[in-house]
Order: sequence, then C-alpha cells, then structure tokens
Amino acid sequence: MKGAPLRHALEYAAAAPFVALLATLPHAAARSLGRALGALAAASDRRRRRIARENLAAALPELAARERERVIGACFRHFGAAFCDALSARRLTAPEICARVTWRGFEHLRTAEAAGRGVIVLAAHFGNWEIVPAALAATHGPMAAVGRPVDNPHIDRWVQQMRGRFGNRSLAKRGAVREMFRVLAAGGRLGLLIDQRVRAEEAIDVPFFGRPALTSPIVARLALKTGAPVLPVAGYHEPRGRYRIELEPPLWPEGRDDDATTFEFTRRCLAGSEATIRRHPEQWLWLHRRWRH
Repeated sequence: MKGAPLRHALEYAAAAPFVALLATLPHAAARSLGRALGALAAASDRRRRRIARENLAAALPELAARERERVIGACFRHFGAAFCDALSARRLTAPEICARVTWRGFEHLRTAEAAGRGVIVLAAHFGNWEIVPAALAATHGPMAAVGRPVDNPHIDRWVQQMRGRFGNRSLAKRGAVREMFRVLAAGGRLGLLIDQRVRAEEAIDVPFFGRPALTSPIVARLALKTGAPVLPVAGYHEPRGRYRIELEPPLWPEGRDDDATTFEFTRRCLAGSEATIRRHPEQWLWLHRRWRH
C-alpha cells in the first residue's frame, strides 16, 4: 500500500513511548490505565459502539437497553485493560507468570494429552486470551498458536516477541494448515481461536447466538482427521495483576470425516464459546461485525 511504510513508522514512533511508560508501571496499574483508555474509547468511538449495540440487540435480545449499554461500556474498558496487560506482561518471567496464575480444570489437559494425539487448545477473543499460551508454556511446556500478524511490521515484532516467549511458536494464519497437522502428529499442543468471522469461501455457516455465522471448519477438520481432542480454555483477569485460567473437559471427535460431521463438531465447539460468553458478555469482542455475510 502506497505510503504504508511512513504510516507504519509514525505509528511505531507514537506507540514506543507508551510501551515504555507501561514498563515503568506496576503490572496491575497497567491494567488500570488500560481501563481508563477503554472508557475514553467508549466515549469517542461512535461507530464501534453502534456495531456493539446492534450485535447485542440481536444476540442477547433479553437484555434491557440500559443493560446492553452497561455491557458495551464494560467491554471497551475490558479490552483496554487486556491490551495494556498484554504489553505489560511481556516483561514477566516464567516464574513470575506461574506465581500469578490460578488454574482451574488443569486435569482436563492431562486427560486430553493422555490420548497421545496432540491437543487443540481452543479459545475465543474473550477475556485475556493472550495470557493462555504464555501461562501454559511457563507451567507445562511450549505450544504453537495460530494468529494473524499485525499489519504494522514494527509493532508486529513486539507481538511476535510476546507470543514467542518460553519456547512458544506463533504460526501465521495464512498457509499454516500443513504445519498444524505436523504439530498434532508430533503430539504437541496447537492453539486456535474459533469465534471470528472468516471469508465465505473458507467458511461454513454455523449457528452462533441463534444466527448463522461464517465460521472456519479447521478445528473440526483437524480433530476428525487426527483424533486430537479439543480443549476449551479461557483466561480471566484477577485482582492485583493476577490471572485465572479455566480449562473445560475435552471435546472428543467422533464419526466420519465428512461435511455433516464437520458441521456438527464445529457447532459443538462454537456452542461452548457461546456459553462462556453468555456468562461474562462484557469480556467478548462485540465491537466487530461477526455476523456479516
């Protein structure tokens, strides 16, 4: 894109002092700053507020208008806190992360790994999903996680450094399918997100909050072809800069590797994410057009 290198350099020049500031703050204070920035964004970003309002009205019509507005404001504050938390957490060592994390359901990971077919660690753009790979690597050994690179290459270096801590590997989303199979064939852990909209030519329509949603079938196809269980996981903020990570019982692939089974397994995975979001709606990314076709 013409002019992009200059824009990327200016973005980096603006971001670098902010990142340096976060490094001087206590980790818990970085979250507080993020919440304040999120509140500022909620007051100024009318377009994303409108998108969130439309999404919530369609997905959770049982909520009163005042409650939906509360969720939207809390959503902005949460993701401001999560953004600053992720940048601040880059300085934490493996022992420091271990000391800050409370695990719930860790035995489900042991059960999934006992099958010897690799494990698909499944999350959503919910809570603090970036802490999960780092905490797992610090506690239990590295994993590979699939993610989209940041458009700005200078800022993407920060992101890759964050995602590559403690032996973790970050796989670029495009062209990573073959490497995903290699990770599972070797008995490794593969991190994937399931809740964002993908292009129609790469997607199947699966119900999400009662509405058809373009969803990648890659989780189901990997599981059905390899026999790898899917382990749902979510990371949460706790007071004083701590975290809670909850792992649910694994979903085991069953049946033939065909379109009908792929659809049903994808539906089960997405339904699990929906149930988690319904418990804490302010921690999901209502700010993007998930249901657009």
